[in-house]
Amino acid sequence: MTPARLAALALLLAGCSDLTSTGKNAVALRVLLPSPAAVEPGDTLQLHAQAIDINGDSIPGAAIYWRTPDTTIDMVDSIGLVTTALTSGSGRVQARHGSLFSELQTLSIRRASDTLILTGATFDTVAAGDTASHPLSAAVLSLTPDTAGIDRTRITFALLDSLSGVHFAGDVSILGAVTGPSGEPAPAVTLRRSGPAVLGTVRVAVSATRPSGTPVPSQNPVFTITFQ
Repeated sequence: MTPARLAALALLLAGCSDLTSTGKNAVALRVLLPSPAAVEPGDTLQLHAQAIDINGDSIPGAAIYWRTPDTTIDMVDSIGLVTTALTSGSGRVQARHGSLFSELQTLSIRRASDTLILTGATFDTVAAGDTASHPLSAAVLSLTPDTAGIDRTRITFALLDSLSGVHFAGDVSILGAVTGPSGEPAPAVTLRRSGPAVLGTVRVAVSATRPSGTPVPSQNPVFTITFQ
């Protein structure tokens, strides 16, 4: 929000009871939704928002309360805990600080992320002359009422062993990927070596998180890749 717009809001809100314990007037609310902005049955999502002063800075300690006008989602309490019993649809939430309200924000409702599994071979051998492993195939699935992939879920691949010259794309040892409609990362994830002289075996741990940040249940899956 531009300083000019913040100043205009400040004039409109002058005299309102938005004075916090810090002595600063809030002129706007900044809502911070997760990516994806979604809630799943059986999980609880914590909403976050900030009260913003005329300089565009967040006001520490500003009390934020939440409400929903919809019956598709449930507010566990007024400080922003949200849950649902549904598996599809959407619901809206709104933050409040004093007499200041945010715009309505939409949360999608999706099926539960019930499990993370490996869908490819857990052991792979990269032959001499090759530089990359086969795709490290894993999927986040919902199991009720039937088995289906969960889209837009973050999966993390992390090297458990240090082997110089072995890395994911971007020369990193930890890679975050996002699932497609099948529940598998799109694009596929591979492990690479910098040259044919790099030999050895490494393990890759795989984990996934729901929009709330809680882990997707799994059996702590691990890939083992040998570079020959």
